[in-house]
Amino acid sequence: MKGLCVYVDGGKGHYVPAKTVKEELEKLGVEMMLEEFFDYLDIRWMGHINKTFWRTMLRFPALERHISKHNDTNSNGMEWGIGFANKHCWRMLKANLNEFRPDFIFATHPYASTILSEMLSNLNIDIPVYYYATDVFSAPKASICNKLRKFYISTEEGASIVKAMGQPGNTVEIVPFPLQQAVINVRNLDKKETRRKLGLDEELFTLQLNLGGEGLGSLHLLEALIKKNIPMQIVIVGGIDKKMKKKIDAFVERARNTNVKVFNKGFISNVDEYLAASDIVAGRAGINTIVEAMYAHRPFLITELVYTVIPSAEYVEKYHVGWNCFDDNKKAVELVLEHALHPNKLSLLDLNFKLIPIIYDACCLANKIIYDAATSI
Repeated sequence: MKGLCVYVDGGKGHYVPAKTVKEELEKLGVEMMLEEFFDYLDIRWMGHINKTFWRTMLRFPALERHISKHNDTNSNGMEWGIGFANKHCWRMLKANLNEFRPDFIFATHPYASTILSEMLSNLNIDIPVYYYATDVFSAPKASICNKLRKFYISTEEGASIVKAMGQPGNTVEIVPFPLQQAVINVRNLDKKETRRKLGLDEELFTLQLNLGGEGLGSLHLLEALIKKNIPMQIVIVGGIDKKMKKKIDAFVERARNTNVKVFNKGFISNVDEYLAASDIVAGRAGINTIVEAMYAHRPFLITELVYTVIPSAEYVEKYHVGWNCFDDNKKAVELVLEHALHPNKLSLLDLNFKLIPIIYDACCLANKIIYDAATSI
């Protein structure tokens, strides 16, 4: 069996689950190809515009929420995309499919799942398309498509939302969250031992400040905590460009003579160790980061929200496994200081994590795809 896995290059939110499921399918004997959507259809110029626009929006979250909300209620953009692809990209699609001949397509972005589904239907090519909703707690309206073989999502709340938006109920299936391999072992790691291994203070309250895969998160919380001068260590992770590194280095220097230790780690591959070493994870509310923190039983303090992640903040508060301090830096600072001074309060949250009804199992999702695809061949 052969499978094509397609994502969109716009941060790690779509790439990580695509790569994770692709690797699990390969373990099960499926020959896989992992492709970026715009590259696959040979419209890289459009992918560059999409990525530039998205990075610009991340720099201005309030503007992003306004524009994304408008786009989410307007189907013209996706209709235009489908029309453009059917007119200009069908030859490239047919050439690629003839070369690799996949038995199924697995996609983690609405551009890929919806547009490819519509193109295949238009070309009378019978290849099932499976979409995994990486937003987990909801999905954009652009993902709703009656041409999909399956619409996978990892929460009851998300499934209810997409059905209400019009996704045929017989295509919607609740599946385990495809947890990346780098995080699976986190529950077996000892906090103090891991801190020692990472060169951190074993006893000091530890805050992980996540700037997101694009490294465009805010440093307001960091600045305020340095001023408060309460003993703690702050570990900064995420993609960091030269401009952001320069800003962070200035804060590291400013904190040198205070009770706050600041470590700038940038992009990390040992996600499990830094989760295990942390008491609280804070920052931009990326879906992967939030769900991985839930799996590790680490509360998430949300300081920034993009439009598609708003339901995740509601989920975090619903199960009392974190705090939504979006646009309220004062509240965020108070919560960090409260738990830094009284760390025993964190243990009270542990039971709440056990009540979250999310299953974590990328292999199970891969098996579901194989089984369903096999019945359609």
